[in-house]
Amino acid sequence: MVTSLEQSRARAAARVRAILAAARRIADGNDMLGQQARRLLPATTGLSPAGVELGLTKHLETHVSEQDLASFIAAAGAALRVHVLLSANVFVGAVRAVALAAAAAPWVRVRASRREAVMPELLRRALGRESVFELVDELAAAAGDEIHVYGRDETVTEVTKGAPRGVRVRGHGAGFGVALVDGPAAAPGVSWDVIAFDQRGCLSPRVVFVDGSRDAAGEFAAALAAELEKREREVPRGVLADDERHAAARYVQTLLAVGRVASGASFVVGLDPDPRALLLPPPGRHVHVVPVADGEGLGNLLGPLAQGITCIGQAQDRRAGSSLAETLRKIAPGARWSPLGEMQTPPLDGPVDRRGML
Repeated sequence: MVTSLEQSRARAAARVRAILAAARRIADGNDMLGQQARRLLPATTGLSPAGVELGLTKHLETHVSEQDLASFIAAAGAALRVHVLLSANVFVGAVRAVALAAAAAPWVRVRASRREAVMPELLRRALGRESVFELVDELAAAAGDEIHVYGRDETVTEVTKGAPRGVRVRGHGAGFGVALVDGPAAAPGVSWDVIAFDQRGCLSPRVVFVDGSRDAAGEFAAALAAELEKREREVPRGVLADDERHAAARYVQTLLAVGRVASGASFVVGLDPDPRALLLPPPGRHVHVVPVADGEGLGNLLGPLAQGITCIGQAQDRRAGSSLAETLRKIAPGARWSPLGEMQTPPLDGPVDRRGML
């Protein structure tokens, strides 16, 4: 006999599958909606056409395993109604965000970012008669509803303070990824993780910890710069906003006082050979490289920044039980662990940052 819980989960699974089927149309360059995505998204995202293509073909969720789908539905929980406030930073994030809301509730309303409303509209059109969600200009939650907020921490705080009594707010705020490497062999994988969405995603690696000496860190920094030079020819960087350019200039000026900088037309790799504090570079293909000798040193460097770590990239053949890895597991217990080169393609098993769903 099928229980009501099993029926509810089956309906949730059907809604998620419908959204992924819609996403497959957008990923398909031969589909009318896929063609529109490629024509419109460079302007709204600031990414180059090649950057949009990379996002659509490599990072857009279009399939899910049965095991991951079960985890996804469990992470979503259950609600009567869900309201979603989307961010513009990673355009493909709309698919997971809408799917997570639809897994939680049969009634979903979505407010797109004013800077990037193309992807949610294409997803709605691709769904056709599958009434999984509707787009709205304003969110009007009532007691018993949930609001899923994606974007800046300030936005999450503002929505939480303004939410009516009895409304649960699940926030997915700012975050960043880090990579843990042994040497220059890891540079190609890190470079692909960096260029996705021009490093604006909460999973984007912005700091690389090199397990070893100053010389090892220097070798890795040089190798990463060479790889990012190749990536620029393959996937040019898009347009940086004024605040991103100003933040990049400040980062370079600061680092030149304590370390070295290798830069190209679209990237900066900063090396601090003797770090006393950790510099977090801005998005836009800027990577900070530091050597670390032990877990204690790593913990001291990260300090309060540890709470912002959403993803940790590591070579698949790297020793998982090292002191550095163990330290990261302790200070960032909720972070995802991903192979290098796959930090921006996590399985569809819950929110990408695993935050806000507790």
